[in-house]
Amino acid sequence: MGEDGLISEILRRLPPPSRKNIHRWCCEFGAWDGVYLSNTARLIKEENYHAVLIEPDKKRLKDLKVNFPQESVIKIASFVHPEGATSIDSILSETPIPTDFDFLSIDIDGMDYYILQSLKKFRPKLISIEFNPTIPNSVFFVQDKNPKIKQGASASAIWDLANSKDYTVIAATEINLFLLDDKYLDSFLADLEPIEVLIPKGNDPQIIFSGYDGTILSNKSNVKLGWHGEFPLSRFQILPRYLRKFSGDYNSAEQKLFIVFFLLKRGQLIDFIINETKKRIRALFL
Repeated sequence: MGEDGLISEILRRLPPPSRKNIHRWCCEFGAWDGVYLSNTARLIKEENYHAVLIEPDKKRLKDLKVNFPQESVIKIASFVHPEGATSIDSILSETPIPTDFDFLSIDIDGMDYYILQSLKKFRPKLISIEFNPTIPNSVFFVQDKNPKIKQGASASAIWDLANSKDYTVIAATEINLFLLDDKYLDSFLADLEPIEVLIPKGNDPQIIFSGYDGTILSNKSNVKLGWHGEFPLSRFQILPRYLRKFSGDYNSAEQKLFIVFFLLKRGQLIDFIINETKKRIRALFL
């Protein structure tokens, strides 16, 4: 079962819409053309969901309007941020979508954690949110709150945040967690699994460490950089080979070379040379 099937099955088990809100609703931002890698296209096309689709790129938004011309799909040109007028709460407040709408897809390759954290007024029944699959289950990591950074968050960090907001992780794919509002858990209790079972790859982490001689070591032969591929560990060595020794074994020449290397790496070599030159000049006049 792919993500479309998983989403549909979870939503199928939820209570039908109330008389007040007779339609099922979904929302996705970073929606592209509404079709490419979409978690909501099938719900709209095959299950008659009403939707709010948010896309900042003008060309993609134009394609989105062509693919979904119907009035039941609200198209909005905007970025989404954790605070202010472009927060998801603020944007959705300008639409008829109910506060307890059915499905929200969060996938912005970085600030996903903070968008989930920012949800206060709106409380979707089901949320799909991307996590960084290269981070082990045991690691709690959240990138800095900066939209220019694209590092993401670990599954365990999002898991903890979900629990603090009374959501439970009920399913996971290779890169997405599915969070369900706890008030609907009764239909899913038999299916709940711990993080170690839902994300088995996270139990075999890539660990980076160092030897006494400054050599960068790992439990893996190659270092995985997620979407950028794999690279041999030799590419990640900080010290040049001639300085990869226990520091207590350096001879005098190697000690001086290490100082030069250290200052070069820290961008302080020029300052060091200038200061040393000033000392020597002063010494000549003493």
